Amino acid sequence: MAKLIVGYWTDSLSLIADGYDSAFDAASNIIGLVGVSMAARPADEDHPYGHRKTETMAALIIASLLFLTTWELIKSAVERLRDPSLIQAEVNAWSFGALAVSILVHLVVVWYELRAGRRLHSDVLVADALHTRADIFVSLSVVGGLIAVQLGYPLADPIIALVVALFIAKIGLDIVRESSPTLLDEVAMSPEEVEEIVLSVPGVVSCHKIRTRGHEQAVYADLHIQVEPTITTERAHAIAHEVQQLLRQKAPDIQDVVIHVEPVVTESMQQVRELAEQAVTGAAQEVEGVASCYQVEVSLSEGQYVLGFHCAVNGQASVEEAHRSASALEALVRQRLPQIRRVVVHVEPLE
Repeated sequence: MAKLIVGYWTDSLSLIADGYDSAFDAASNIIGLVGVSMAARPADEDHPYGHRKTETMAALIIASLLFLTTWELIKSAVERLRDPSLIQAEVNAWSFGALAVSILVHLVVVWYELRAGRRLHSDVLVADALHTRADIFVSLSVVGGLIAVQLGYPLADPIIALVVALFIAKIGLDIVRESSPTLLDEVAMSPEEVEEIVLSVPGVVSCHKIRTRGHEQAVYADLHIQVEPTITTERAHAIAHEVQQLLRQKAPDIQDVVIHVEPVVTESMQQVRELAEQAVTGAAQEVEGVASCYQVEVSLSEGQYVLGFHCAVNGQASVEEAHRSASALEALVRQRLPQIRRVVVHVEPLE
């Protein structure tokens, strides 16, 4: 406020520019405090992922204020450069006194905010610290401009104001660049890093469709893992739980992990499955007493192929006759599929 009062009193555009920059800095502090307060709220029914993005939005509001300041300064500076008669800047002890006090206060604020922001991983605190640090260089530039005006170079005042405006704009762009990834759900953790952790869990055959998003200190992930198709549901759930625990252990920033469990289907297994369907269908037409076969499935058990299917026989046939037909069918299928180590036939009456 002191710089604004002295700036308007002495008609120094560069000092006014610096004053507005500090005024917006104070306003951004208030916005930052509100943002941090809202971001600290726990997740609720309407915001299951928490309120962390509120802090990022507050940082973008700070950037908007910086861009507004830049526009006003550039407009005023250009007007004075086009019409030098508008330059009536006066330099006195009050001008340098206001700048000296401002620089001292900003040094203390930057030291505290930057250290606290990095320790707490706060977008708002770091953004505001960068803005405040820029104020120090801005004020030093204004000091140089006022000295030039005092030495008889009045054009230095609007020129320094332009430099200040561009410097403020750069800080705004830096804040936008640092805050946008969180709002745009940019990848928060390398998929390769996640995959390496997941594949180290016994029972996980492969991992794919890895997605991460969120803040660097609040990462949310979802992924697909493939397991052997023959394991029990209980075992598959245990593997998924172990993956989740290991991810949180190796990457503490992960807040939540959603894991989709799938049975692994290799290219060779798919080929065996197609051959099995053809063999079973063909054999069913050749064995007496067999009406049809369906639900042909191929799985792996301890590294060996297991074939299972349903066999429909005449409901009026005796158990011995049905067993004889199923045995003949099994023998014929084994003959045609030597890679199958075990065959499970489910005999059912033809409806």
